[in-house]
Amino acid sequence: MLSAAYEVAKIESKKHDHMARLDIYRNVLEPYFYSHLVENHGKMLQEHWESYRPPRDSEHAFVIVERRAHPNFRFILQNMAWAAPHMAVYLFCSDENLAFIEAILGDKIDAFHIIEAFQGDVSREEGKIGYNDIMTDYRFYESISATYILTIQMDNIIRRKIPASMFVGDYWGNPWAWRTHAAGGGGATVRRVAAMIDLCKKHRPDPTIDVPPLEDAWIAERTSSFPDFEFRREHLMESIPTNHPVILHQFWTFMDAYITTPRDNVVAYWTHLLTLSS
Repeated sequence: MLSAAYEVAKIESKKHDHMARLDIYRNVLEPYFYSHLVENHGKMLQEHWESYRPPRDSEHAFVIVERRAHPNFRFILQNMAWAAPHMAVYLFCSDENLAFIEAILGDKIDAFHIIEAFQGDVSREEGKIGYNDIMTDYRFYESISATYILTIQMDNIIRRKIPASMFVGDYWGNPWAWRTHAAGGGGATVRRVAAMIDLCKKHRPDPTIDVPPLEDAWIAERTSSFPDFEFRREHLMESIPTNHPVILHQFWTFMDAYITTPRDNVVAYWTHLLTLSS
């Protein structure tokens, strides 16, 4: 599947300009990478899932904000369960995908915090607005009983066990290639709950207005407590390649950086990245 993804990327690279390719790569290539993951790690994750029940309370908690019945949802939950079974899990969903989530969880449902935060089926753009809204609303963070949260999206891959040492600073995410000095963000982010409540109350005291266009950039601009570039790069990878990150986020979006390298070399690197290990 990874060799096929490389060839699909080369085909798509000829059809679109650079900015258009980013979105095309992100959406068209994603199924190939998750098919590879399920094929190679699905059995192990399922075996772990069968006896898994997250705690209702923990110092560090997973948070998913997802209003869609997303095809990756089951893999993501099982991946989280393998990576940090000791962490509580908060799922902020919609009336549209609530029953879908309940079907995936089965008899484990009581072990999860499930909050119906959205209503109705909306467009992709409206969905983005809703996400940016809730992630900058202090009331969202007030509903979470944890010291730190690790946000996870449907295009994250946790490839190593989550170390406690990740939970530092007030806010940080994967470093951006175009803005390496900033706290970063996108996909998996580490957030200190009390700091997020204070920040959102200060800069968006009325959460019914002034929704920022990109919540991660909005928070990154307003926080000064985050680890240095090398620490962030070693733990979270998106647009800046590294060798042994803890969590990946849709790195295939930046396919232009890979398809100029021979396929065998690229597939070997991707195979390494997509191997789950302690």
